[in-house]
Amino acid sequence: MSASDSRNLPVILVASNNTTLTDRLTSVLDEVFSLEFTSSTSALDARISQSNPHLVMLDPALFNDTLKDTITAAINKATQTRIIILEDDENMPIDQLALFKTGVHGFFSHAITSTLLLKAAHAVCNGEIWVPRQLISKLIGELARDSSAGTLSFAGNNSIEHLTPREKQVAEMVHRGGNNKSIARQLDISERTVKAHLSAIFRKLDIENRLHLALYFSELR
Repeated sequence: MSASDSRNLPVILVASNNTTLTDRLTSVLDEVFSLEFTSSTSALDARISQSNPHLVMLDPALFNDTLKDTITAAINKATQTRIIILEDDENMPIDQLALFKTGVHGFFSHAITSTLLLKAAHAVCNGEIWVPRQLISKLIGELARDSSAGTLSFAGNNSIEHLTPREKQVAEMVHRGGNNKSIARQLDISERTVKAHLSAIFRKLDIENRLHLALYFSELR
């Protein structure tokens, strides 16, 4: 692949010192993404600033007890960058719920098939989340327990059809990971208007915040 071709591809930065894993990622993704690699935890922030990647794939084995802090720093460094955790199911189980709350957008097993890996990478690059259904169920259950009403309304009269076309557009952009500033820029409206739309969306769907909104859309898929 020429340098000019690679510049037009979405950038994925992989942080891992597992050569078997990085070789496999290269063999599957190299033709459709511009891949970069680092095995240095101390250099990760600089690499993110330099590359401004669409995706950052983190191997937990590289970070030990600093994984959550690394995720937070990466999100603060590049707000539009998506974070993927490369799970080694056998050797290093992780707390998916805690990491998702920290800001992770997906979890890929080391054993994921090549076809699914390619599909998942495209999906997360395009703003979707890639998490197992059981994690969504845990989140909904936890939010239901914390809700003052004792339940979250994801069905019934609180239908997305009650939203205006613009509110649906804003809701979909939030679901895909957009913040108020980026949504305002893309729609050519003020951030105050975005906040007003979100307030209306939350009221009409009887939900409390952006995470509830993301879960609502996940249940519609």
